Amino acid sequence: MKRMNERVAVYFGTRNVYADMVVAAKSLLKHTRMDRIWFLIEDDAFPEELPEVIKTKNIRDQQWFPPGGPNYNAHWTYTCLLTLAFPEIFPEEKRVLRLDNDTVIMKDIGQLFDIDLKDNYTAMVEEPVRGKFPFRYFNAGVCLMDLEKFRETGIYRKMIDMANSMVLTAMDQDAINVYCQGQILKLPPVWNEAGHITEYAADPYIKHYAGCLKPGWRRDYERYRNMDWRDCNAAENE
Repeated sequence: MKRMNERVAVYFGTRNVYADMVVAAKSLLKHTRMDRIWFLIEDDAFPEELPEVIKTKNIRDQQWFPPGGPNYNAHWTYTCLLTLAFPEIFPEEKRVLRLDNDTVIMKDIGQLFDIDLKDNYTAMVEEPVRGKFPFRYFNAGVCLMDLEKFRETGIYRKMIDMANSMVLTAMDQDAINVYCQGQILKLPPVWNEAGHITEYAADPYIKHYAGCLKPGWRRDYERYRNMDWRDCNAAENE
């Protein structure tokens, strides 16, 4: 089957989570043939050799979220806020899949990249407990983003302003939910099975070890941490 879209994913983080980024990316490449994976990092070069499919950008001197801002030193760090600036950080990309570093890909997710977003900005899995009618709340740990639409409307600038003007509980996730409300495509929970946060999925494509307690994370972490990049070449299945 011919691909409709390029497969582009983004991971990000401060230096203390580089190892988690590697584990998450290895799980992705083990199962899915990718066109590009971006690492947003705080250095000009990553501290270990990466496969050619992974590209890096140094965001240490980013200007969108200045030090001293209300969310800059939050628990999840300022790097989470950079999701809101993806339309400018990645001017060359049409759409990207934003992935948290505590996600593990369980099987081929190639079909996710070709989901028809219609007139929506993003596609995410809902958090039924946090959402309150008529406001629906979605988890951004797995977030397919139409960067062209964000650029066309300029709505991402309002999200950046929001993050720079008030304290947000869930950082970029809150801003996306507020400004994209009504234009978020609901994905089945198999695309982001996050325990008590999202609905349970018996056979998920993506497992998200969100929250303070991460049962099973150490098992998967060690499995991929010790895996050689050369063993992470997904067979073409199209």
